[in-house]
Amino acid sequence: MNDEEWRNLQENFETTWLLDAVGHVDELRGYLNDGEYGRPPEIRDDLLKLHGMAMDVVNNGWDTDLKKMAELAVGIEDEILDMTHHMDALHQILTKLTDLLPESAFDSDEEE
Repeated sequence: MNDEEWRNLQENFETTWLLDAVGHVDELRGYLNDGEYGRPPEIRDDLLKLHGMAMDVVNNGWDTDLKKMAELAVGIEDEILDMTHHMDALHQILTKLTDLLPESAFDSDEEE
């Protein structure tokens, strides 16, 4: 990396943004982290529950759980939107860094 490339990187990237990225990962862990005693994430259980309800409503035409199914689907959708927000933020932070790195950083012919 030459001096100009280093100045560009230094002037346009804040390393604290990577700490923000860690915060976003921590938020995602709340959704995707295994539960106590190795239980799968709650969203997995919710999707399986939603599948069971959808089998009754969609495949069999039973509408007794229609309202519960709709509420569960909206709840999962809200969680997914929140996770998407955090994933987008992570992507933006990393893109800022990779876009500023000089081509030589990606040259596989150079020694590390």
